[in-house]
Amino acid sequence: MIFMETKSDNSANLPQMIADNLQKLTDVSLSAMQPMMEGMIGNISALSQSMLAGDSPLMKIPTLKFQGDDCCPPKNTCPPHCILSISRNALAGERIIVPFFVKNTCSHARTFRIGVRDLKDSDGNMAPAQPTLNKYSVTLEPAQSERVMMTIDLANFASGLTYATEIVLREKDINQNICFTLTTNGDKNLPVAAPLDEQKYHLRWQDWKSHFYCEPPVAKPQTHAVATGENIHS
Repeated sequence: MIFMETKSDNSANLPQMIADNLQKLTDVSLSAMQPMMEGMIGNISALSQSMLAGDSPLMKIPTLKFQGDDCCPPKNTCPPHCILSISRNALAGERIIVPFFVKNTCSHARTFRIGVRDLKDSDGNMAPAQPTLNKYSVTLEPAQSERVMMTIDLANFASGLTYATEIVLREKDINQNICFTLTTNGDKNLPVAAPLDEQKYHLRWQDWKSHFYCEPPVAKPQTHAVATGENIHS
């Protein structure tokens, strides 16, 4: 009976023991957080007093960047003269096609007019032939791209010269340029094909010991006797 009563008393005191342990854990946590909370409160109080006095330090708040901001030029720098640069090496006498994409990076539909200025050499002389475009206007939805091709016939161009022009994209008031450079470099950069000696195609592996190649034996021509039908070997 004494044992049973002791067990019942412990069961009755269990909720009180749990409550006491939770209270001790809470007291320890609050004591650990107290210095941090006091420091935060002190900093906020000092900042409030500085702001009321008018001598608060400047705070840089980052600006949010929304979709479509990429189509705007940088605020603190001038827009670049060339939004894209294309270089091409070609052989005088050929006909070249230069493709490029125009992309709408804004969040609304846009229409661009496309033109090309005169193609001139380094001395300012007009090229023998001028470039042409396959389209002179594109209308693009947001994030849409469209390919445009420029063609130049180099039939009467001289070798060793450099020519330049600008492809102009214009939406409303501003010309935005694609800078293009053409160099007619003659034959110096052409790929070269050098045929091998045909004998190399007839060589065969001799055996695994000698590590040499040899030509396969060539069958000797045979002649046939007309009267007897006997084979005559030379």
